[in-house]
Amino acid sequence: MKRSRRRSARMNAMHFRVLTARYFRQIFTNLGTVLPLLLEAPVLLLLFIVACKADAFTEKNVTDANTAIFLLVVMSALMGILNSYREICKEREILSREVFGGLDVTAYALSKFVVLAAFGAGQCLVLYCGAALYTDFAFAEPFAAYPLCWLALYLVNLSTTAIGLFLSAFLKRSESAILPVLLIIIVCVVFSDCVLTMDGAAGYLRYITPTAWGAGVFGSYTGLNGWREGFSRELYDSPPLLSLAVLAAITLLFLSAAIACLRHAYKSKE
Repeated sequence: MKRSRRRSARMNAMHFRVLTARYFRQIFTNLGTVLPLLLEAPVLLLLFIVACKADAFTEKNVTDANTAIFLLVVMSALMGILNSYREICKEREILSREVFGGLDVTAYALSKFVVLAAFGAGQCLVLYCGAALYTDFAFAEPFAAYPLCWLALYLVNLSTTAIGLFLSAFLKRSESAILPVLLIIIVCVVFSDCVLTMDGAAGYLRYITPTAWGAGVFGSYTGLNGWREGFSRELYDSPPLLSLAVLAAITLLFLSAAIACLRHAYKSKE
């Protein structure tokens, strides 16, 4: 049954507020949900400390410093995708009933994103501050570098969160998302342009990989390209604001795609 008139903006905003509050409440009242969200960042930070050297940047060791950057951006991406890829799939039956009753799918998707973004901000803050306390990044411009590198880490998290929500909106069951999630993680690792360098057509994939742009901000502010002859990463020479803008664009693109996917799936019920 189609609605004879459009929902008002006020009604959609009310849906967003109610859904956001409900989602926060669901997370904090479910130990199995909130515990992984709280433990992800500390556990990954511990792995970062075990795997990286504290003096990598002060000693200008390109290999160790590049590894540290790689781990930070990949860990941030990993948290984002793992937090979000099941969020819509697991509520398909409930969502179908609520949409039929008048729920706005845009408000629903945005509420999911905002709540996950709030947790992602905290997770990235723990990971970044812990890493900064452990190792001195030796930024040439610390006043700008410290906040913008955290923002880069956060935008990597937001972009993969949006990608996860898109997968969750596109697929019907969370079990079906496992293979695409693994593929996305592999892409974020292989095409991060940190550890491995790709030439030819494969190299262009780094331009759509969030971790590559996130690493570019760190590489730019630490000046890694000038540490050793023969070492060069293209995105490390990119302006940090450009890298941040690309990450924001990737986030908006996949969040819009998730909303469009839901609207298409439930267009007969709106």
